[in-house]
Formats: sequence, C-alpha cells, structure tokens
Amino acid sequence: MSDVVVLGGRYELEQMLGKGGMGQVYLATDNRLGRKVAVKVLPQAPAEDPEGVVRFLREARLAATLQHPGITVVHDVDQDGTVLYLVMELLNGDDLAKLLERNAGGLATAQAIDLAIQIADALGAAHSAGVIHRDLKPANVMVIDGGRAKLCDFGIAKHLSSATGLTGSGVLGTPVYMAPEQFLGRQIDARTDIYLLGGMLHELFCGQPPFPIDEGIEALVQGHLKYEPKGPRHHTPSVPAEADRLVRDMLAKEPGDRPADCKEVVRRLKAIAQPSGAQVPAQAQAPASPVDEYEQLSRRAARYCHEGRFADAVTAADQAAQGRARVLGPEHPDTLSSRNILASALYLAGRGAEAEGVARTVAQARTRLFGQDNAKTLRSWLLLAKILYTIGRAGEALPIAQGVSRDRGRIFGPENTETQEARNTEGWALHALNRNPEAMTVAYETATARGRLLGNEHPDTLETRLLLGQVNHALGQLPKAQAIATALQADCLKVLGPAHPLTAKAQTLYAAVGALGYHAPPVPYYR
Repeated sequence: MSDVVVLGGRYELEQMLGKGGMGQVYLATDNRLGRKVAVKVLPQAPAEDPEGVVRFLREARLAATLQHPGITVVHDVDQDGTVLYLVMELLNGDDLAKLLERNAGGLATAQAIDLAIQIADALGAAHSAGVIHRDLKPANVMVIDGGRAKLCDFGIAKHLSSATGLTGSGVLGTPVYMAPEQFLGRQIDARTDIYLLGGMLHELFCGQPPFPIDEGIEALVQGHLKYEPKGPRHHTPSVPAEADRLVRDMLAKEPGDRPADCKEVVRRLKAIAQPSGAQVPAQAQAPASPVDEYEQLSRRAARYCHEGRFADAVTAADQAAQGRARVLGPEHPDTLSSRNILASALYLAGRGAEAEGVARTVAQARTRLFGQDNAKTLRSWLLLAKILYTIGRAGEALPIAQGVSRDRGRIFGPENTETQEARNTEGWALHALNRNPEAMTVAYETATARGRLLGNEHPDTLETRLLLGQVNHALGQLPKAQAIATALQADCLKVLGPAHPLTAKAQTLYAAVGALGYHAPPVPYYR
C-alpha cells in the first residue's frame, strides 16, 4: 500500500511482512496504545454474504479468547469497509515452512519432537475450549526466538473456504495435509486436526509430507483417501520407530482409529523424547547436493500450486526443471516431474498457450519412458487435454480425454476418482463441440459416479452437475435444467460461498433458464 492506511481508525499499516493464502501481514502501529503489532488483512469479504462475515467475526473472536503460550495472541478482529483484519502480537522469528525449507531432510529428531510437543499441547488447549483449527500447516506455525512454537490463524480457514475458494480442490483446507473427511465434505472435529498435525509431524521428521505432491491434486486426493503413508522412517531411517508409529496412527483414514486427543499425542511424544530419561540424539544434517536442492525447489513449486501461489510456482518449477535438466538430463524422470509441475503452474496461472507445449513434451516423453498405462503418463496426457480445452481447442482435447478415460477405466475401474476426472474433461469437451447428446450421457454417468464416490456436495461433483445442467439447457430440456440449476445454486452457495467462480456459473445457468420463461417446480436433478 503506497498511501498511509489506518484500519479501524487505529492501526496504521507500515510495511508488508509476508503474504499467503490467508492474506497479507503488515507491521503496524496501534496508535491508541502506542505499540507495534502485526495486522493480517484477509481477502476482501464478499458483500453478498454479510451473514458469513458475521459468523467469521464471531468465530475469530472466540479464537481470540484462547490463552496459551503456544497460541498467538489476537488483540483485535474487525471489519473496516470491505476489509476484514486481525490484530496480533508481533513475533520475532520464522514460520515453520521457512524453517523446513532450510532443512531439506527434516529437522533434527530432538528439535522435531520438542516442536511437536509444543504444537500438540497448544492445539489441545484450543480443542478444550471448543475451537478447531481446520487448516494446520507449517506456514501457520511461528517459531520465535528461543524455539517457542506459536499457532496462528484459528478461525480463518472456514471463512476463506467460502469467501475465496483458495484451495486447489475448492474444499476447506490445504490439500497437502487435508484429512479424508475434509475431501469428502464430512463432519470434522478435533480428530481432523490430529490428522493435519500428523501430516505436519511427518514433514518435521523427514522433510516430506505424507503423500507425493508433485503429480497434481487428484493424485494427492487419492493418497489421502486410499493409501497408507509410508511414514517418516521410510525416508529418514534415523527417525525413532515409536515416532514413526505415532505419525502413522495420526494419519489413520478413519477418525476413530486416530489418537483420541492431543493429550495422548503429547504423552506419546514425551515418551519418545525421554526413553528411560535419555534424550533422543540429533542426527547430523548432510550438506545439500545440487540434486537435493533441485528436488526441494521442485517440491516447493508443487506446494505453491496447491496453495494457489501460481506465479511463485512457475518461477520455482522453471528453475528446478532447468537445473535438473543440466544435472540429470532433459528426459530424466525427475526432470520431467519438474516440467510437469511447470505445465500445471502455467495452466493454473492462466498461461495456457505456454503450458500446452510443456505439457505435450512431458506426456510424450513419459510415454516413451514409462509406457502408456503408467499413472504419471496418464496424468500428463489429461493435463494436456485440460489445457487444450481451456485455450479453445476442444477438438484436440476430446480424443486425448477419451483415451485417458478408457485407459483409466481399464486399469483402475470406473469407480475411481481419477477415472471420473478424465470422464468429466471428456464431457466438457463434447459440450464445447456441441455434441450434447453424447455429453449428456457422459455428464449423467460422471455426476452419478462422483456423487457416490465423493458426495453430491463435493466441488468435483458440483462441477459435473453444472455440466449436466448446461447440457440439458443446450438440448432444450428446460424442466431438468431448471431443477439442476436450482439445486446446484443452493449447494454452491452453501459449500463454496457467493464469491466462488462455480457459484457464479450456477447462478448464470439459473438466470439463463429463467430468461426462457421456465419456472416450473423443481424436480430432483438426477432424474
């Protein structure tokens, strides 16, 4: 901000300290009390959702009542015009994400356990007060001078999920760490936070999240929903076996299979830290080689994609791809992985024309190296199909999407989210080519399958329901189009909020059907 900005007639913003999906943080002066504070300015609150703003303020004020040395003190929370902001204590230190960037293989075991105990203890205090964090991740933990961990951003994640659609999947949370019940839109509770904490601890111990993040959102979702994590000990053998077991217990698919509460997590961590009174030795950090540095840069680019930082992702992925090409060769699997992330980042950043060439090169190279049936190969071809569709070349996108649909169906079966992802792209391409009778069949089958797999209110299902409504509208099936638009608009508003692009498209469809004069009572969209 170039001009002096004073929020609430009190907090004078001075300089930006950082920014991310949760907003921008400024150094500020509280002119009433004459002290330095940190002010987090959240993304603009939607004027269409004043009740949502009221709920957010109520939840944030509840979070501000939390009193614990491991929870960042919130001095104030308010709205100034369209700006929502929180005023917090000013902390000297780095967030845990930056600390992990400087320690590519994870933290020393003793340090990781110490921080884990602090974070779990603070989280338990919040749960005792009835507050769920919902979006635990390294960027939401500050490590201040002296090694004290401080949790931040309580009460923000739920508001932002509806206000901005920040995450790659459109659902609440950061996909790198999200619990299965979050992906599925099910009820969350304190055990959801325990899963998120388990993902963080996995990375603290070995430097890597529990599931690979470099092959796109759908592959990441599959990991959280279906596969057991290998555990930090798989990556770093010096991790104590009990720490590995605790992390894997916290990452159980079913909430009831996780530790009952944070007190249990703390108890088990303390037992690891001091077995028979002995301290866990710290492992030595080996100097990073160029290969290791490019791996970390590539992983960082993937994380930026999942966090919505697409410009940063493009820069990091390009640097990683070029570095790996020099060191490993242009068609080494790791080089292709970085180039695939680059293609995804360019696509997500709206630079489809640039993304198309990169994605095609990667898909062709992976076909030569791995074969057509390889999961990574198929993901690269589907990414190319999505890019082609986005830049208006649906005729080229369609056969590629159909091929991936056929191959995934043969390999994984129809009851698979990745198979249905390809079918969804196929349906949109058919619709763009005005082949709506065929698109109808694909859209109906995909909406039904996604409803079974993910639930009717999952953002992926909502997207296919939009396609189904648009196809019915194009074919003049106005009663069904109106029924779909009515239900879809209501569900999008509830799940995604009024500012989400999918909500806007659902409202456009509803208005388009109404403009044709059809206002019959709605019928279930799936008939």
